Amino acid sequence: MKELRRIASLVGSLSEVEFKVLETMERMADGGRASTPEILARSLGLGLDYVEGMLEELNKRRLVWSPRGRGREYLLNFSSLDLLALHSASRRGILTHIGVKVGVGKEADIYAGMTGEGSAVGVKFYRIGRTSIKKHKRFREAGLGAANYLVSSKKAAQREIQALRILHPKGVPVPAPVYRNRHMVITSLIEGELLVDIRSLPDPETLLSEIVRSVKLALEAGVIHCDLSAYNILVTPDGRHVIIDWPQWVKPSHPNAESYLRRDIENVASFFRRRFGVFRPVEEVLGGFLRVGGL
Repeated sequence: MKELRRIASLVGSLSEVEFKVLETMERMADGGRASTPEILARSLGLGLDYVEGMLEELNKRRLVWSPRGRGREYLLNFSSLDLLALHSASRRGILTHIGVKVGVGKEADIYAGMTGEGSAVGVKFYRIGRTSIKKHKRFREAGLGAANYLVSSKKAAQREIQALRILHPKGVPVPAPVYRNRHMVITSLIEGELLVDIRSLPDPETLLSEIVRSVKLALEAGVIHCDLSAYNILVTPDGRHVIIDWPQWVKPSHPNAESYLRRDIENVASFFRRRFGVFRPVEEVLGGFLRVGGL
């Protein structure tokens, strides 16, 4: 949290030229290239000494790093990507305040925030690569191939907001999409507890049936979650559920769609069986699904 507050405080203190340097470096990184002072100076029409001094200052602020030694090649890091995303949201009046961390996942951090209209929102920053290279490779198989983790994180955010924009208007219980920039996704703020952390429910059988209906509704809308489990289902204080974390979704036309759907259902059904003693045959559930969405 301290690091993000530090980054947020820099949004208003960096010059427009410094932002242009970071944006130019980002474009180069998207193409799999590191930035050198010489290339940046030519691209921006600035003096080499001036650019070198600026890069030194950005390095001191921990916004860029130099894998081959200072003065040679520079790359962005997640702090600079956070800065660019927050700068974009702030400039548009979409985000005026960033608050406490409300969630931590293997590939993302979530903070409470406030919009220019005074609405509470959740601000999610993807951090792909934080866990392991193996995890990164799994994302590549899901269509999120990238030359580096920053690009993978941006693509994950892009896919998530795309899913939410499809699902929310169809009535699927997901966070309402607000805005995306780079690896940052802003949505409505959902108050709830992860299903995996809940030890007892007043009516687990009904909740399981409602989750199954939501999976079917998403399928009818053309979306299969592909990573559904008790770790990405929130249960609200009034007993409703909200399904989160959609970056790996696929369409029903995907060649592996049926196996992904089966895995989602098996994950949820087995959890309810183990935790709450509720049994729902997977084949029975799938039997009502396979005629939906062209499966």
